Amino acid sequence: MRKVTIKLKITLWFTTFMILLSAVVFAFIALVSNSTTTHQTRGALTRLIDENIREIDYDDGQLEIDDDFVSFQNGIYCLVFQENGEKISGYAPYDELESEPFEDGSIRSVIIDGETYIIYDRMVSFKPHEDVWIRGVVPERGNAINLTAVYRAVLIALPLLIILAAFGGYLIAKRSLRPIQKISETAEDIGNSGDLSKRIEMGIGGDELHQLAGAFNRMFDRLETNFEAERNFTSDASHELRTPVSTILAHCEYAFENASGEQELYEAIEAIQKQGYRMSHLIGSLLYFTRMEQRTDAVAFESIDLSALVLSVCREQREISEKNITLKEDIQPDILMKADVALISRMLENLIRNAYRYGKENGNISVTLKEADHRIILSVSDDGIGIVPDELPKIWNRFYRVDKSRSSVKGVGFGLGLAIVKQIAELHNGSVEVESEINKGSTFIIKFAKS
Repeated sequence: MRKVTIKLKITLWFTTFMILLSAVVFAFIALVSNSTTTHQTRGALTRLIDENIREIDYDDGQLEIDDDFVSFQNGIYCLVFQENGEKISGYAPYDELESEPFEDGSIRSVIIDGETYIIYDRMVSFKPHEDVWIRGVVPERGNAINLTAVYRAVLIALPLLIILAAFGGYLIAKRSLRPIQKISETAEDIGNSGDLSKRIEMGIGGDELHQLAGAFNRMFDRLETNFEAERNFTSDASHELRTPVSTILAHCEYAFENASGEQELYEAIEAIQKQGYRMSHLIGSLLYFTRMEQRTDAVAFESIDLSALVLSVCREQREISEKNITLKEDIQPDILMKADVALISRMLENLIRNAYRYGKENGNISVTLKEADHRIILSVSDDGIGIVPDELPKIWNRFYRVDKSRSSVKGVGFGLGLAIVKQIAELHNGSVEVESEINKGSTFIIKFAKS
């Protein structure tokens, strides 16, 4: 069985609702119209009788009925009777309507041969002359006759309105659901082609479907970024591992084929060990970075004395100073924040080692910590080789190394240190910045919101 589309479901529901609404409206119109028409009919009956009363009078002892007396008008019969019930003037459709007992001022219904009539009596007193009765009679079926035109108009108009509403509802549903169709087509196209650069074109709008399309586009942006990052990660990791593996294999082949003595074997094993440590360090850094990125390790946030922690890390790093570089610190005391001690320590160590690596011989490193504008600001500055402006946004990427300005630097790492710094800062709701000038040095700034 073919599945019913959402458009058809909405249209059917809307049409059903309109039919039910039309039935209620028709019933209400019939009820109100019938009540209104009955009220109007009775009003017309009483007005005619009251007007006819003024046309009857006694003159010289004789009852006179003026020529303006109306015996029949708009379905209303008007009769005049003597006090004893003898008819003087007028007529009614049935004799029973004339013989019906009189009730002064009473409006009542009488059924004769299945048809209902409305009777209204008024007694007119002409003292010292004889009193007379005036009776008005109108068939109730006149109401139905008057309502026929109304019902006919309603029965014609309501189906037309239902048809127009159903058609309009279908068009609105089709137009409203068109973005979903675009979303589906784009997702299907991306799934078939694998091209994550495609986006859902929705145009200008702020309704829920435009918001949904925007959410999908943002999801595609993240997927594209993540897939591109994973592609680059795989390529870079393969490249980084290829060099030490090639070196290990080369030394192994040399040792097997050409080593002539214990000294050459020792040198080959030493080179293999060095590359093995390099691979171990790379793999460890990759695992560390991946665990942070995927949040597989719980972050142990606690209230720490950041000033004391930064001072402790600086003292440790000063002991392993390289290139006769001087490490100085300017730390505002008693700065507290909620943080993971191990992660903050790792972040600062990476920044200081990065400054040692790219600092100049006999240069300086400055570590500062202060509070300003409701923020905690940690910075690490060096007076080394610097970074060209075009490369600044890229230094936070995994495995990224600035070739032109740093290719001559010995002991260059894997390009994961700053990526780890950025990840740790973001885990603590912080931000990273860098300021640099070629041959003048660089300053890395970490900002945390003060809790």
